[in-house]
Amino acid sequence: MEYGLARSPQRENFKCEPKSVYGRAKFLSTQYLLKLYKKNKFPVTIVRLYQIFGPYQDLNRFIPVVINSCKDNKDFPCSHGRQYRDFLYIDDLIDAIFLILRNPKATGEIFNVGSGKPLKIRNIIKKILSYYRSGKPQFGAIELRKEEQMKIYPDIFKVQITLNWKPKINFLDGLKKTIKYYNDD
Repeated sequence: MEYGLARSPQRENFKCEPKSVYGRAKFLSTQYLLKLYKKNKFPVTIVRLYQIFGPYQDLNRFIPVVINSCKDNKDFPCSHGRQYRDFLYIDDLIDAIFLILRNPKATGEIFNVGSGKPLKIRNIIKKILSYYRSGKPQFGAIELRKEEQMKIYPDIFKVQITLNWKPKINFLDGLKKTIKYYNDD
């Protein structure tokens, strides 16, 4: 959200021009924390997350909504699904955070943390539908926000090089683990 309408893949050195109140609040927080770092050596690292998913996620988020709707064979509203988003499994995020906390090279830096691989929303819905063989997505029932971009994903080169981090769990394996969690729930 901090990057605003910047094209993907988004890089940490892009000029930030957030278009939403949420994005502006995040950007102002980033500026404030980096100012504290430069002025007082306050130890801070900015982590810009993309779509994190996995077990225990709030039920009002995209993947849990689709899983639970398909599991219960319900109708559920969704957009047309032509947007592309970057999804990262929670365990990969945790690994990145531990590397950031342990590495002094991370202090004072901004890192994009995601998979770096955009996925089409409609395809994710279809994958979950095929697993359950039930559920009724109402494609097009939710209109896109006026500031919404069709493709949002990060360039993760900086975190890969600086911290020797890359995602280990591919999307489909993470999705299977997430579905298993919600099935056992």
